[in-house]
Amino acid sequence: MKLFLSIAALIFGAVGSALAQDVVRHGIQIGALGALRSTLPEIGPRHGLKYDIKDFSDSTAALRALEQGELEIANTTVQHMVRAINEGIDVVWIAGWGGGYNVLIAREQFRVPANDPAALKVAIDARKGTNPVKIAVPTGSLQHAKLLGYLRAAKIDPDKDVQILNVPFPNHPRAIEAGEVDLAMTLAGFGALALERSNARLVQHLFGEGFGKQEIGFIVHRRLIQQKPELVQRIIDSHVAAMRLFVGNPDKQVEYEAKYSRFPPSVVERTERSFLRYDFRTNVSDLKAMAREMQQLGWAKEDFSSRIDGVLDFRFLSKATSQNTDALSRW
Repeated sequence: MKLFLSIAALIFGAVGSALAQDVVRHGIQIGALGALRSTLPEIGPRHGLKYDIKDFSDSTAALRALEQGELEIANTTVQHMVRAINEGIDVVWIAGWGGGYNVLIAREQFRVPANDPAALKVAIDARKGTNPVKIAVPTGSLQHAKLLGYLRAAKIDPDKDVQILNVPFPNHPRAIEAGEVDLAMTLAGFGALALERSNARLVQHLFGEGFGKQEIGFIVHRRLIQQKPELVQRIIDSHVAAMRLFVGNPDKQVEYEAKYSRFPPSVVERTERSFLRYDFRTNVSDLKAMAREMQQLGWAKEDFSSRIDGVLDFRFLSKATSQNTDALSRW
């Protein structure tokens, strides 16, 4: 009997240990990172984690929640990483997610060829002063920052040559279709929706050479690294395992994203195959470029590019992937 009880205790103890999971509160923008939302519930328990996804209206809200101890991890934009430095919020970028979210579209009647900033300038110059071209973008967003940089690179003055309107992303397809705006710098999903349903035209996909690739990554508060490094390692291990289910595989991207996304299947297909690219590595050079751009825009009090390395910690990602930090610093 004693032997039976001892064996039973060992069995039930092992089962109880296997069932015990640390709850990880994960902050993600509403509607974002669908493929990860679809895979983490499957992967998390293998690493002793139960993910509690918290939806946030924007990266600012998620950043504040992380600072106040309401989250263990959050996704963020390169712009908000720089903003955290600017505001003295002690968060650390521990892994990348990807990019391709910045899409400039035009209403059907605003006919400029794609990938031709010079032609866009001609069209904008033709209406300066009398009927300036209207562009929709949420004020202060990453897309706003990218729009301003794009216009200035094309020698278009965003303050004098065009009229930039503060319009939320979900309203962009309707505003384009109704002719309320001529252009919209929007998220890839809403851009794809407008291209499919609102007769919009693609003007520029701001991704890759000249535009940068890194737009989104994952951050934790430094105190979590200091107090619970083992938990941070399991969080990173699970993220890498989840992303490996679809990174570099558009079919899987579409499959997992479709499980969460509220966009029509054809829009998910277009978004995932034409625009978005995922990678747990980080193009560190793009974070530094954003730091310089934000200072030039007056959105940061100084150029924080020299401080970017101090808010990166790829030790956990290196262990999870068996890649060195140099290899993890570009993609």
